[in-house]
Amino acid sequence: MAAPVLAACQPSKTGGSGKVVVMTDPNEFNDKDVATLQDATKLKIEVVASNLTTLYAMWAAGNPPDVFRVQAAGLPQYISRKMLKNLQPYFANSKLLKLDDLAPANNFYKWDGKAIGTGDIYGMVKDWSPDFTLYAYTKAFDDAGVKVPSDTTPLTYDELRDVAKKVNKKDAGKRVYWGFVHSNNDGWIDRTAMNILAEKNQTLYSADFSKLVISGNPEATKVIRYLYDLAADGVNQTPIDPSPNWMGADFNEGQIALLQYGYWFSAMAESDKTKGKTVFLPAPTWSGVRRDPTMTATGWVISSQTKDADAAWAVFEQYMGGKPAQDRAKSGWGVPGLKSLYSQMPQETTFQKQVQKVLQGELSKSDFILQFNPYIGEETFATSWKKNLEPALKGQITFEKFVQNIEAEVNTAIADGKRIIGG
Repeated sequence: MAAPVLAACQPSKTGGSGKVVVMTDPNEFNDKDVATLQDATKLKIEVVASNLTTLYAMWAAGNPPDVFRVQAAGLPQYISRKMLKNLQPYFANSKLLKLDDLAPANNFYKWDGKAIGTGDIYGMVKDWSPDFTLYAYTKAFDDAGVKVPSDTTPLTYDELRDVAKKVNKKDAGKRVYWGFVHSNNDGWIDRTAMNILAEKNQTLYSADFSKLVISGNPEATKVIRYLYDLAADGVNQTPIDPSPNWMGADFNEGQIALLQYGYWFSAMAESDKTKGKTVFLPAPTWSGVRRDPTMTATGWVISSQTKDADAAWAVFEQYMGGKPAQDRAKSGWGVPGLKSLYSQMPQETTFQKQVQKVLQGELSKSDFILQFNPYIGEETFATSWKKNLEPALKGQITFEKFVQNIEAEVNTAIADGKRIIGG
């Protein structure tokens, strides 16, 4: 769904109240972090829980948060709508956040006036992960008599599908193991497709982002068919075989054989049930061209309408480069946003050492970005996918109709977005 028209996209005003409003996930910015930053900046910080509806309502009222949490998929739209402050001058003068120390994932926050990846910087990742890596629950493999995949040689996606079908298991209709759960329960399904297609230098969209192109692109059709077939195989959680939990919790309960999540999940992958039975694996490949970028690049930006940009930057800078950043690096909940903090990632337990071994190989394959469509919201494609997947799996519509419906719905949203932005 395209975001509403934002009448308040005007240059930021000067002068402030000594208070900075931060819209973020409270789990990522706890009371201790708030106290640390208030002490460091001598500013009062008000935290508002992240919510897109709330964000746009605050914006329409002319009172948006000074700093807000974003993910990579939303950045092109935010920048094209002039919602974000250009932070290049602040980074250029910062002693904490040096441009040459920024991890490659921060390229998602750069914009050259036409595309993401180069140019001035508009924000920063709080941390990040090569996001296409896999976690294997070894007991599921032992139960199936299947060898656990190598942690040095990546699987192809075809091999991954074959393995997933072998370890997938139901008993008297009750789910024992899902073979392969991915794409954040389909919430990131377009991101998975985009990264696979990028191995062939192809994309889901036309060059000007004016159209979603699947049926007119044989390789895109092949990729979408593959992802659809994983659902049809019954190895993935789907609308006709759902789970009440999120997929990370199901892995912790020993109900998923192969899970596709980034390095960040390693901080919680070992539960009482999975401890000693979890292995971190490199990202699979579609055609032999290794790519393992972040697909989320979660971070912070500063509103173009903040009434005190310097105060907002002070909080931003300390969160991204001060004690909270060091604490995050040591926690293992993501690769740091600064290369100088990489050495602080945990390497104490046997599992952490195995994770770091694999991660070091993946970091060299992570310096890529995904070009998200600037005219649609982060969930537009995924919402259409999930809406049409159930009738397709039930045989109520064909695969071809499934694709046509997604194209029609997403292209309508693109057209709406273009009208709003004036593209």
